[in-house]
Amino acid sequence: MNRRLLAAVALVCSLSVFQARAAGGLYLGAGVGAATVKEDTSSGNFDETATGYKAFVGYRFNLLPIIDLAAEGGYVDFGKPSKTLGAQQAQFKIHGGYAAGLLIFPLGPVDLYGKGGAISARTESTIGSTTNSRTGSNGFYGVGAGFYVWKIGIRAEYERYLIKDVDRVQMLSVSALFQF
Repeated sequence: MNRRLLAAVALVCSLSVFQARAAGGLYLGAGVGAATVKEDTSSGNFDETATGYKAFVGYRFNLLPIIDLAAEGGYVDFGKPSKTLGAQQAQFKIHGGYAAGLLIFPLGPVDLYGKGGAISARTESTIGSTTNSRTGSNGFYGVGAGFYVWKIGIRAEYERYLIKDVDRVQMLSVSALFQF
């Protein structure tokens, strides 16, 4: 086969892949996933997973062809993971609003991205008959991958939240989004 023809076909195919990438602009989404809370308490080791939910709105800037940026805000609820520690019931409730920036590497209809930001979270822990509530701002980071067809996107992501006074809060989720 002619090398010039092969090079031309490869060029056309690569250009069509970049045409299929997600467009810039406003997007709305929601997701569900496995939220894990880990805390070493005086009653024992708490390491439980519950169903978590999130809703978000963002804006994708679509400024550069190789790297893209987005700003996102949303609400996340880590469910109510609970466990019996000794003779006491332990439960955590963590939820709050967040703001984040995304650094996106578009690869045609697939995006790989890193995410970082801050969450204003309310944490309520109940161990036996003792309940503690805290509200504060904390950082978080994550990584993910997204797939886009037309204006519909599906993304999978891992996020780690650095909530004060809780050893580990993380979420592995799948989200759907619509881009306007």
